[in-house]
Amino acid sequence: MTGEPPGRVSPFGQAGPEETEPRDPAADADLPEAAVLVDAAAVQHTIGRALAHGSAPLHHGELVELEAQLRDHIRLLLPIARARAAVLRPSTAQWLRYRARLDWITNQAGRGLDGGLHSARQQVRSLAHDCRWLLRQTPEWNRKATP
Repeated sequence: MTGEPPGRVSPFGQAGPEETEPRDPAADADLPEAAVLVDAAAVQHTIGRALAHGSAPLHHGELVELEAQLRDHIRLLLPIARARAAVLRPSTAQWLRYRARLDWITNQAGRGLDGGLHSARQQVRSLAHDCRWLLRQTPEWNRKATP
């Protein structure tokens, strides 16, 4: 689904089965070291800038900067989401949805920014939504959501 030949690794890592919530809390112990490197506030700030409504439209240079920041955040968050997938049973509906979402994100994050201003804005907004979804897969986010 990522457009990469089997066995080949894209710039964002090998796509694999994923899930939204692990069944076993001990699975968090197996998360990549990247999990401790995530600065959730910085990720949310970048997402907020990319999705700001009512503000002046961003210029191409600003879009290039935001796209680079979002791609960096996605590059850091993807392995975390993939690691959390290890506890999900393959071929279930949840596994298929999660895998499709991560394959989509990997594909979109691997594309370059379009030359047109409108399409570049849409692409940055899409990356921001994907980045937000990935952030919600981190253990820190899930702990905050659980009372």
